[in-house]
Amino acid sequence: MTDLYILIVDDKPQNLYALEKTLEQVDAKVIKANSGEEALSKTLDYDFALAILDVQMPNMNGYELADLLLGDPATSRMPIIFLTAAFGDEQHSFQGYESGAVDYIVKPFNPVIFISKVNVFLELARYRISLEETIQERTYALLAKGNKLKLLVENTPDCILNLDPNGTINFINHLDANTDIIGRSVFDFFDENQIELQKNALQKVFEKNQIAEFESYMKLPWNPEGSWYSHRLAPIPQHANIRECVQISRDITHKKAAEEAQLKIIQAEAHSQAKSKFLSSVSHEIRTPMNAVLGYAQLLSRDTNLTETQKEYLDIIDRSGEHLLMLIDSVLDMAKIEAGQISLSPSRTNLHHLLNDLYKMFILSAQKKGLQLTIDLSQDLPEWIYIDANKVRQILINLLGNAFKFTQLGSIKIRASLVEQIYDYHTIRIEIEDTGCGIEKEMLETIFVAFEQAHAGTQTTGAGLGLAVSQEFALLMNGNIHLKSELNVGSTFIFEFRTTLSEDYSSDHYFKTINKYKPSGTEELILIVDDDIDNLQLLGKMVEAIGFKTHLVNNGQDALSFLYRQKPSMIILDLKMNHMDGIALTKKIRNSEIHSEVPIIMVTASPFTINKELAFEAGVNKFLCKPVREKILYQEMGQLIPFDFSYTQDNNSEAEEKQIVDANRIQSLPLSIRSGLKDAIESGYTTNINRWIEQTESHDAEIANTLRYMSQKFDYISMLTLLNIKA
Repeated sequence: MTDLYILIVDDKPQNLYALEKTLEQVDAKVIKANSGEEALSKTLDYDFALAILDVQMPNMNGYELADLLLGDPATSRMPIIFLTAAFGDEQHSFQGYESGAVDYIVKPFNPVIFISKVNVFLELARYRISLEETIQERTYALLAKGNKLKLLVENTPDCILNLDPNGTINFINHLDANTDIIGRSVFDFFDENQIELQKNALQKVFEKNQIAEFESYMKLPWNPEGSWYSHRLAPIPQHANIRECVQISRDITHKKAAEEAQLKIIQAEAHSQAKSKFLSSVSHEIRTPMNAVLGYAQLLSRDTNLTETQKEYLDIIDRSGEHLLMLIDSVLDMAKIEAGQISLSPSRTNLHHLLNDLYKMFILSAQKKGLQLTIDLSQDLPEWIYIDANKVRQILINLLGNAFKFTQLGSIKIRASLVEQIYDYHTIRIEIEDTGCGIEKEMLETIFVAFEQAHAGTQTTGAGLGLAVSQEFALLMNGNIHLKSELNVGSTFIFEFRTTLSEDYSSDHYFKTINKYKPSGTEELILIVDDDIDNLQLLGKMVEAIGFKTHLVNNGQDALSFLYRQKPSMIILDLKMNHMDGIALTKKIRNSEIHSEVPIIMVTASPFTINKELAFEAGVNKFLCKPVREKILYQEMGQLIPFDFSYTQDNNSEAEEKQIVDANRIQSLPLSIRSGLKDAIESGYTTNINRWIEQTESHDAEIANTLRYMSQKFDYISMLTLLNIKA
């Protein structure tokens, strides 16, 4: 607590001494003065809690001193007690109180009463001082808070305005704008078509005493270009009237931009979903009839009574169908990439074998066109690596196919090397260089864009998707494809990807093709369900061709009715059917105790990953894509039905590979098959080659077996030799 001081004034030293001794009992310090002049000088050094003055003093008596003390603002609140021995009459007492004293004491006095009165005034002084300190502290706190609030208001990026009912600006928090804006109308900063928004907000505040909010475009002196602002207006009550309001305007340009970007993302996602749905529908609608077209073409090719012309027509149908399916697959690959549905499936792969197999695949095409095809594998190129071999192969087939498409003279070179090794990661570079027509400089940036082709390639067929799909696959492998090209000189596509090494690995692959089903007593029954009659009958004929008995129904309800009466050995059903689709039907079958273990093969023209996952989750054993190929269907059936089958073995020994085939037996094959197989070998497409080999099975299974093994070894030159056709 702050020390308290008492001023005692008397011209007689003995009186001062006696009074000082009396005041020793109080908790305060006593300051003495023997004249009015000295007392006044003491007030400059001390803030007195109480003054005790003698009335009769020379030069300046006590009344005169009291007038001076109470007349000075610095000492005007000081309590004064007059103490006198000579003027004890009522008149002097009245004069003392009239001069502003709080008490008038006549000597001799009672010390106890005197000290009690002094303590009262000291306690009042303590209370006053405490109150003043509290007020001062709170004042400082309010000032600090006010300064902080002032700093916040002045430095906030928001625009804070004080408005009257007419929209006149009385305050703005931006100091540099005070002189320019105060007194102006807030409507000056709005476009004409948005002034009404501000007027409505002011009306709501002043007439309804409600908070108003709106968004608008606004131009302020520090933002002359204008921005989008969100505005919030709140009334400031003054008694019963609302005479002013506060308006906070916040710049939301970035928020607006983010909202627009989010809207574009939502629209893009909706567009992507719509596109995926459309492509799925298109795929289904095309694959369903193509299943019938190619399936019946396969069945017809088994007929030994066909003329050569009829067989050639079937070959044309088959090749055209395969080409159409290839285009569909390219479009679907691109859609899956854009939807983020493509993932890698890396496995141990012999890179040297993969590249040499591609060389063997395209060497006949090179010889046919009179081109020189070479392959160069650097000594440091690793052999066994972890990659998604299918995607790497597809990329290189696309790049090589592109090179052959645009190269008429000269050569095509395949080069592979190790570019970089960082810890366990190896960067592989594969270059495809040709001496073709080259690509215009202005087209180099768009050559990898879907559905784009360079002007030099506009005379060729294709959807323009091969390079786009290849680039996306490369990016998925932490790689890239870039191009160096010069018009009329040639092009070099450079494919780089990152991989890790694998230990040497080898495995034998065995393939079996079902020839005939060997019944073990009674005929085995296959239930086939498809709402498309053509596909239903096709599947029935395929299954019956190897000796099974079939029951055909075109809807799920009829299938359940049949299952209620009889238990088949296997069920083959379509995915998309009216009223009850294949997944719903599968779930009902699996919930039946009698048929919960019956093998189910699902076929579909919508081979999307989600459909496959849902099918397996429902309980399907195998999932096949339309158009269904006989060989694949038979192989899948052979894995599911635990009965005896007659197989054609594909894993010939080296002795079988080298066995001499009677040339007459080769020449006995229909000309259409030999010509189709020749064209397929020279085109380099393994799918077409395998299809033609399948055609030979119905004529000579042994020759078909030999040709299949040679195809797996990419020994196409020997195949042509056996066919007695020169490359």
